[in-house]
Amino acid sequence: MFGLSADDTVTSRLRYWSVTSPETLAFVYVTPDGQRFAYTRKELFSMSRRAASWLHKRNVCKSDVLLCLVPTSPEQMLIALGTELLGATVMCTNMQYRDGSDISPLMKNADVTTLVVDETDQQAIAALQTFIPNLSAPSVISEAVPSLKSVIFCNRFSQLSFLVAVVAEEEGDLADVSPDDVTTIFATSGSSGQPKLVTRTHREVMTMGLNYYQCCLHTESRPKMGVHYNSSSFGWMSGYPSIYFTSGKTKVVPYFKGAPPNDEAKFLMDLLKKESVDSAVLLPPTIKTLLARADLLQCDVTWRLPLIITGANAVRTDVAPAIGPLTSELRVVYGCTEVGFVSYKTYDDPGKVVNFNCGRHVDGMAVKIVDDNLREVPPNTKGEVMIKHNGFFTGYLNQPDLTADATPEDGWFRPRDLAYINNEGDLFVEGRQSEVIAISSWRFYPQLLESHLMECPGVHDVAVVAIPDKDFENLPCVCVVQDPRPEAPRVVPDHLLRACAEYFQDSFVQLSKQAELSVPKVCLVFDKFPLNPNGKVQRRALRALAVERLGLLTDK
Repeated sequence: MFGLSADDTVTSRLRYWSVTSPETLAFVYVTPDGQRFAYTRKELFSMSRRAASWLHKRNVCKSDVLLCLVPTSPEQMLIALGTELLGATVMCTNMQYRDGSDISPLMKNADVTTLVVDETDQQAIAALQTFIPNLSAPSVISEAVPSLKSVIFCNRFSQLSFLVAVVAEEEGDLADVSPDDVTTIFATSGSSGQPKLVTRTHREVMTMGLNYYQCCLHTESRPKMGVHYNSSSFGWMSGYPSIYFTSGKTKVVPYFKGAPPNDEAKFLMDLLKKESVDSAVLLPPTIKTLLARADLLQCDVTWRLPLIITGANAVRTDVAPAIGPLTSELRVVYGCTEVGFVSYKTYDDPGKVVNFNCGRHVDGMAVKIVDDNLREVPPNTKGEVMIKHNGFFTGYLNQPDLTADATPEDGWFRPRDLAYINNEGDLFVEGRQSEVIAISSWRFYPQLLESHLMECPGVHDVAVVAIPDKDFENLPCVCVVQDPRPEAPRVVPDHLLRACAEYFQDSFVQLSKQAELSVPKVCLVFDKFPLNPNGKVQRRALRALAVERLGLLTDK
């Protein structure tokens, strides 16, 4: 498909598109103030080679590991692709904590050799200096990240910007890259408070690109070419570099140079229409936000998207009204970073949308539902999802214990999601069993907040669990056990909630709408927590107790 072979790499895919359809648009970035950065396939290959030359002059070499902290932008795209053309490995992420406590362990675990940071991001630079004292030196030294050898500052906004500098470069020589060389590292949710790292070879990226096309973009009624909207440069959430190139579509990406627009819904609708987007990845909260805007839907009743792809959260029937005013087809997709896209369900009738239905697995995947002893259960019986991944997931980087827990059977991955399969073979995914709390696209690690709350007066034990919410799937709830000592002060729930608000204000780089929702608004005091035989808190049981006490309805 699309001329792809088992021996393809990111380099060969870029070259292929640049020769077979050089003038076709590859990426389009649009800013709220109307700026538009567009790259044809020929231009993209040339600019990526020039970016590789720019990086090589700054000592990025084959087999290096480069961490890019530059946000979604043309600069991020070219840095990532340039790194891959050099035969190095790239990881794109952002800093959530002001002190960089989320970044330094990640860098150490991934053996990062080169760091790229926006030179105008003073907040990130200040955090990095806490564990890289000589940040501006030609050769850096960091006890926290022994592998680190250099920091590159990316100038994005002056007359001598990165994009201007890259245009002036000569096209660099291409490294000799094998399909089995690691090209990308992804960071995925972890229950320890730090992300787990997943590596991808060139061959895996190419294969998962076809998987993405089959699961998200393929239809019998529309041509293969088209325009695809996604809010990140390289994929659904943490991204699959070059996944676009196996779909054959132009990729449209919103580009926020500063703060997002005041009216994000209007900006998004205008972008979708002006760029003639025919498929778009929109999370359920975004869909519901657009549906609530009658002023936007009624201004052009003749327009609608041919296809909306949604997922990342448990999908309910409240997104069904999108079929008609917003889209002709709604596709619910289930997958994860470790194994890619697993299953999908397509709807063209709002009356047929069913809560949590993620459809049937795609070619090359298999799923089953197991009980606590990993025994497969009958249809319509709830349990944990197990996914047969055909070698996509070989383990978390430098985390053998987490790998063993995630792969209890050879060839099968355990995402710890609660689900069942009905008599027709459709997979229904009702939510995550892992401790990370998903609030729309925001991933909130409760352990770090819990450590902060343990220092509050009167607290003996604390756990932050997810409680159901109709719009954002989950919201956090603080559960606390009173210190039983007679002399201990009494726990005051309002004081703990104030401590939560201060923690978020002081700790996070920026508070988006979803991050603000992550600040707990509910605190419940318990005599004790339900524990397993090893003395660990049974979060699923505690969540059920919290839901019951609050009188909330849940299907989970």
